[in-house]
Amino acid sequence: MCICQNSDAQVTALAHHRAWLTEEETTLGLERTDHALQVNIRARMGKPQDAAAIAALLASTDPIFGALAASNTATFARLIDAEAIRTGCIELQQPDGGWLLGATGLSAFIDEATTRSWLAEPRANFPALLLQRALTGSTAFLTPSEIGRANAGDGLNLFILGFSYSLSPQSPLLPPLLTRAIGHFVSCHQGYKLLRLMREDPAPIAEMFLRSGMRALAHFDPEPGQDVGRVAMVMERSETMPLFPNSPATMLFQFVPPQIGFSPSERRILHLALEGLSDGDLASELSISPHTLKRSWRVIFDRALSAAPLIFGSLAEPRDSQGVRGQEKRRHLLQYLRDNPQELRPYDLPRKTRSR
Repeated sequence: MCICQNSDAQVTALAHHRAWLTEEETTLGLERTDHALQVNIRARMGKPQDAAAIAALLASTDPIFGALAASNTATFARLIDAEAIRTGCIELQQPDGGWLLGATGLSAFIDEATTRSWLAEPRANFPALLLQRALTGSTAFLTPSEIGRANAGDGLNLFILGFSYSLSPQSPLLPPLLTRAIGHFVSCHQGYKLLRLMREDPAPIAEMFLRSGMRALAHFDPEPGQDVGRVAMVMERSETMPLFPNSPATMLFQFVPPQIGFSPSERRILHLALEGLSDGDLASELSISPHTLKRSWRVIFDRALSAAPLIFGSLAEPRDSQGVRGQEKRRHLLQYLRDNPQELRPYDLPRKTRSR
């Protein structure tokens, strides 16, 4: 994919970054010999309408999974919509203002029986096998309610189904794109009671994860027509102890139970607010009226105030979600949620805690 008219060799990525537009966007400064160019990179959760583009991009690193998803786009889209498969989209802004998919990643929480079977006897192309099971109605993917129960119980098993990007290795945009992708992955998967992190990657990509602390379970020979084999890897909670405390892997395994108990619809509003959407965009995205959204913010503030009043500091009890003080309470709450992502995860809290 070409971002500029000039070749990659004629632009140099600067070492610094700055925020631009929203919390979920990064601006990369680029310099040419004759003028400066800015390319904006943003990260968001994938939507059902992204299914075809995601499948096409994944085909470059996992042709079997990509082809299976592409030939069953409607069902693949429904799995994304149901949150059985979680997708991330890292996008680059184009000169016309549009956004182009630069990288994508997929993950899913899978049931304990399937996890133990795979650990005992890893099978090649397991992400495609998981997708095939889901397409035929015999899924190993957990639903949000099942995730909530496991999150409040013994814990969760996370399988990374795939990751791919569209840029060439020589592109100066690739390092900031990958940095943004890693940051988005961590922010989307923090706050769960994670037992195991599992993945299967082409050998050159797997090498990076093995160096970061993952353990190889099996090495698979290349498929016909492929140049490299694949590696099955796992990291378990007990194996993160020797790692640096702020490493991405260790951060994924850190967990404390949530205290507030937001409902699924409230978590949806908060997720989108953290992506930088305005109230107008929120109402449009959720297909609700501004009045309904304002009422939802009041319930959210009241719930947070009841469970964790220190979030709002010295601010008075929140009532006006549109006024200056309401916006200030919103800022305080969103910052708390960035620091405490467990509050946004499905969790089977006792009924008296989550109901009002």
